[in-house]
Amino acid sequence: MPSAKLSVETLLPKPWLQRLLPKRLWCQALLIQTLSILLIAGLAPGVINSVFAFELSHLGISLEHVWIWLLLHICLVSLLAKAAQMPVWWRWIHAIFPVAVLGMQHINLPATVYLAGFIITLTLYWSVHNTRVPFYPSFPATWRALHHVLEQHGDDAPLKVLDIGSGIGDLALFLASQRVHDEVSGIEIAPLPWAVSAVRALFSGTSARFTLGDYRELDFAKFDVIFAYLSPAVMPDVWQKVRAEMPAGTLFVSSEFPVPDMTAQRIIYPQKNAPALYVYSL
Repeated sequence: MPSAKLSVETLLPKPWLQRLLPKRLWCQALLIQTLSILLIAGLAPGVINSVFAFELSHLGISLEHVWIWLLLHICLVSLLAKAAQMPVWWRWIHAIFPVAVLGMQHINLPATVYLAGFIITLTLYWSVHNTRVPFYPSFPATWRALHHVLEQHGDDAPLKVLDIGSGIGDLALFLASQRVHDEVSGIEIAPLPWAVSAVRALFSGTSARFTLGDYRELDFAKFDVIFAYLSPAVMPDVWQKVRAEMPAGTLFVSSEFPVPDMTAQRIIYPQKNAPALYVYSL
């Protein structure tokens, strides 16, 4: 079994801003947005008027225009997010979120639209703030590549296959239709994707089963192959659980996100523009 290595990042001291911020990314994002708004509302008008008043007047720029302050806010939150070493996608969220809020105010949609959007988002992403795993639908090329991996793994004995974070059940339903002697199941923590997968399983004619719950509470020792399409943030914890619980001779397969500082036994590229499969033998 490959041994874990210490990454360079773990040996370097964290920047001062990162040490001051809360650990959870959504808390960091909320704090950065709030800090930027307070700075702009409290300091920016006086500073800009006193330092750049002549230049702004010469250019015909009025500070009363909301888009000027929005641009300043986006620049400031992006700089703070970079200083805090937040992942790149969070910097995009920081930039897009205030623009979306202002745009929706101009559209003036009824409140029921926002309520419906909130309910759908809540049931789709549920406890993503806790699991750090957003909704990633897998690709048909990924299903076929994993099916090929299962065909090559071991003898003809039936396998127990688990998809952790199974979404709407595409991959598990495909495998169950192709390998009728295997016991294929999925677990999903978000209610809406799980409900969709459970209904699809009823009418699929396969033996695929789906459970509503948290994969971290499952015993991985019960499975021969575990597939994951989660997020880079959770891969170290997932790998720790895999190594602790999965017996020798089993497989852990991750789509797109490799285990940090570990070398996969196989890396499969299903097709162009489809994420790679990282295959780890226990």
